[in-house]
Amino acid sequence: MTRGSSEFDWIVAGTGAGGLAGALVAAGRGLSVCVLEKGAQIGGGTATSYGTLWAPANSIAREAGLDDSIEAGLAYARYVAGDAALDDLLETHVRAAPRAVDRFRELGVKLRLTIGLPEIFHPSAPGSCPDGRRMVEVQPMALAELGAWADAIRPAHYIPPGVSWGDVIAWGGFGNRMNWDRQELKRRRALGWLAAGQGLVAQLLSAGLALGVQLRVNAGVEELITEAGRVCGVRTAQAEVLRARRGVLLATGGYEGNNDLVKRFEGLPDWLNSFAPTNTGDGMILATELGASVYRLPVNHRKLVGCSVESRNGEFFSIGLHGMPYPGAIAVNREGRRFCDESLFQQVVHAFQEFDRATHRFVNLPAWMIFDDRHRQHYSVVGGQPGAAVPDWIVRADTLAELAAKIDVDPAGLEATVTRFNGFVHDGRDLDFGRGASAFSRSTAGGDRKASSGQLGALDTAPYYAIRLRVGGMVSAGVLTGHNGEVMHVRGHPIPGLYACGNAAAPADTGVGYQGGASIGSAMVFGFLAAEHAAGQTAVA
Repeated sequence: MTRGSSEFDWIVAGTGAGGLAGALVAAGRGLSVCVLEKGAQIGGGTATSYGTLWAPANSIAREAGLDDSIEAGLAYARYVAGDAALDDLLETHVRAAPRAVDRFRELGVKLRLTIGLPEIFHPSAPGSCPDGRRMVEVQPMALAELGAWADAIRPAHYIPPGVSWGDVIAWGGFGNRMNWDRQELKRRRALGWLAAGQGLVAQLLSAGLALGVQLRVNAGVEELITEAGRVCGVRTAQAEVLRARRGVLLATGGYEGNNDLVKRFEGLPDWLNSFAPTNTGDGMILATELGASVYRLPVNHRKLVGCSVESRNGEFFSIGLHGMPYPGAIAVNREGRRFCDESLFQQVVHAFQEFDRATHRFVNLPAWMIFDDRHRQHYSVVGGQPGAAVPDWIVRADTLAELAAKIDVDPAGLEATVTRFNGFVHDGRDLDFGRGASAFSRSTAGGDRKASSGQLGALDTAPYYAIRLRVGGMVSAGVLTGHNGEVMHVRGHPIPGLYACGNAAAPADTGVGYQGGASIGSAMVFGFLAAEHAAGQTAVA
């Protein structure tokens, strides 16, 4: 940990997009800023993400001649929220988003539109847009620009180095990865480009460092320091006390790696942490020790379908987005039956929660992704190159019956399911679950992206493989915050000097639904609002 001053205007805990945005904006207001990172690597969940933020009526779209309005953005956000958001916070998020984008640009963050990425989760919703005019991403930057911090950003697992989400869309999606230009990928890797989530972290950090932001790693926050009821500093894991004259921003992520909190708030078996191992609910624990209120979503569509990658110490891999939607793969339960449209991860997670009172168990858990060797030949398996050998930890067999026996799935049920599904493939239509009919499904297809048949592929080429499915993603609860990111006390008033954003804060502004870029957008918007609010407060002497 780099040591220096023990007094700052603004202390930020966490180095994801929200924390770094809050640090940058505060530094831009002339505040002295210290960012504390619990782990040795920086970037949090942002670094492994696609790195987009959702921002209606933003200036980048306007400069490109693309029309949008706050009113349309509000209509869309309210539809997605499904009446589970606090409307005042939802409106704050939407109205502040374009102002936040402008401020980030003024402070040196190079942003552009992710054209080609429509609001594919809800394309028919009121206020939706047909293209990517609300989706903002960073321009790639060179790793060397980060200087001493160049090797500190967490690695990305889903997008190759230097490739943006916009590139993925332009190149035909992840399902078309076999046809991506390998020489271009090699060139970007050699140049040390950072894009997507890694690029967003790098851009925010680089701009902050240029304004004097200090960064300390291996410096988790153990305690919030208060004086006269106001948060005025922190005590780190190294027992160092740092004073914060304007306040503390908790951007520590959620509690995805805290089994006790997961059991308390999520209520699902087979949970697997999809974020950094340091995401253990620090923000919630620290804030509730001071009386903070907690808000929980009744239904959470931000959860993901994943698997445990045994060759990487059981690390979560989002197979519900990168593998299972592609032709030649299905999901089955212990009876060997399909139970969902495998191309929609939200539908898969919802099906996991079905509970049978008679047998007193979750009907569709445990669950498995089943795929054949033709799928392996054409698509990436848990992040590998298309056509690469399947890792040894993945279950395989020469027949479906043998595979079923190895994973304790009913053999007759599995064979009947595959036969029925292959018939749907032949006819070009899934009569059971309508796989491939949605705009989102077609965006990930490896075949014809305009037709539902692009999501369908027969399982008929031995050997066959099975991967156990797990649940992960963004958690359902966090500390309740106000319009400026202030942490709210259980009695309804702000806790002076304490702010939160990102997954440490409750998703009370986004509600039930999921929209790509909304999570990072919320984190950055409320990081921006918190920093602006703190800059306007009287400094603690």
